[in-house]
Amino acid sequence: MAMAKLIFCNSEIREKDCEIAPHRHGCSEMVFYENGARGETEINGRKYTFGQDDLAIIRPGVWHSEHHLETAGVLFLGFEGTEQAPEGVWPDAAHVKPLFYDIVDEVRTQEWGYERIISCKLQEILALISRKIHGAKGSVKDLTYCKRYIEENYMQDITVGELANMTGYSPDRFRHLFKEEFGISPQSYMISVRLGQAKQLLESTQISCVEIARLCGFSDGGQMTKMVKKRYGRTPRELRGSLRR
Repeated sequence: MAMAKLIFCNSEIREKDCEIAPHRHGCSEMVFYENGARGETEINGRKYTFGQDDLAIIRPGVWHSEHHLETAGVLFLGFEGTEQAPEGVWPDAAHVKPLFYDIVDEVRTQEWGYERIISCKLQEILALISRKIHGAKGSVKDLTYCKRYIEENYMQDITVGELANMTGYSPDRFRHLFKEEFGISPQSYMISVRLGQAKQLLESTQISCVEIARLCGFSDGGQMTKMVKKRYGRTPRELRGSLRR
């Protein structure tokens, strides 16, 4: 994902009956309507009403305008370099308001790393709005994180209960979804990763079989020998010896 870049930002009070004439920007824009806000906006030919804690998102090059029916504050910023923003007016966006203020503060202070922090906060705002729009509740969760966790921590004693807890599923539900997603049970995948690592070490190092078993998360050398022979048709010593001939 491209790094988000802030182009402009500001906060101001817009008086009752304030009219913002039709205009457009070369970048995307977000407008957050603060306490007491009420009015109408037109974005790309479509009319919306807005109120307190609503958020408008406008894509680059799109004509838009505003008419305020009450005096209220607005926070607005222009940005580029992100994935396509969900254009429109999104209600009840109070949860992203602190991020707007954080961005304004970062611009004012410009301490070391402020541009990267602003980029992260812009991405967070868009992610939170997208979450609200798409409504992740009830959908099947992405289990790729658990798969990567196994790949990076295969040497540890990982239980299915521990993996299930990462997702909030019961162990039985997690087993079912993992196998449905990846075509293999979590236990079998963990064993497969361990065996793959063991084979690689047998082929490329002179580390003892006992030590390889420990490094790869097997309970002992005997367990590794049994599983290696079942998978590859040879014991670890036979597998290592065959590579020398």
